[in-house]
Amino acid sequence: MGSGIGNKILAQHLERVIGLSFALLTLLAFPGHASEWLPFDNTDDGIEIFRKEENAGGLIAFRGIGVVEAPLPLVATVIFDTDRRREWVEGLVGSRILRWEDRDNFIEYDHIEMPFFMSERDFVSKIKMSFDLSKKQMVFQYRSADDPTAPRTDYIRGEVVDMTFILSSIDNDRATRIDAAFLADPKGWIPKWLVNYFLEDWPKKTFRNLRKEVLKPDIPVDAHFYKILRRETIDR
Repeated sequence: MGSGIGNKILAQHLERVIGLSFALLTLLAFPGHASEWLPFDNTDDGIEIFRKEENAGGLIAFRGIGVVEAPLPLVATVIFDTDRRREWVEGLVGSRILRWEDRDNFIEYDHIEMPFFMSERDFVSKIKMSFDLSKKQMVFQYRSADDPTAPRTDYIRGEVVDMTFILSSIDNDRATRIDAAFLADPKGWIPKWLVNYFLEDWPKKTFRNLRKEVLKPDIPVDAHFYKILRRETIDR
C-alpha cells in the first residue's frame, strides 16, 4: 500500500516537472509571444498607436497605423527625400545618402539635435526599399550600419534598432495607409525610461508632420514611385 502511494506521488511529481519543462521549451521556441504589439492610444485624427517591450535594456518600440490623404508616390517621395526630411522630422539637423549599395539599398547619415543638456546624436543606417507591386505596396526598412563612408564626429552615435514604413495605396490610389514602427537607442547616459517617454509621441508627430508635408505644392514627385501604382518594374 505504501509503495503504491509513493509511486503515485513520484508519478505526479514527474508529471509536473515534464509539464514545466514543456512550457519552458515552448516559451524559448516562440519568444515573440512574450512581447507582442499592445494597443496604447487612439487619436481623434485616426492614428492607432501600439507599443511593444523589447529585450534591449528596457527600451519600448512604438508603432502607428494611419492614413495620409495623398497618393503613395508622393508620400514615398517625402520619406525618401533626405533634403526635405528636416521639414517633417523633429530635431533633424541634417540627412544625406552616403552611397548606394544597389538599386534598392543605400547608406544614410542623420544628425539629430538634442535638448541643451544632452550631447547631440548621429545615426548611420542601411535603408532597404522593397516593393510588392501586386499589392501596390512598398516598404522602407532602416537598420543601423557600420560603414566606412560615415563621417567621424564628436556626437554620440546612436543605434536604429528598427524603423519601418509600410506604405499601401488605398482609395483608388488617392490615399496611403502607413504602418510605421520605430525602436532606437540614443546611447549615452540617457535612462531608458526617459527615452521611452519621448518616443511614445513619435507615431503622432510622424503622421501629423507627414500629413502637413504632403500638402505643400512644391514637391517634385520621384517618377520611379509611380511605377508602383502601374505595377511596373522599379529600376533606378
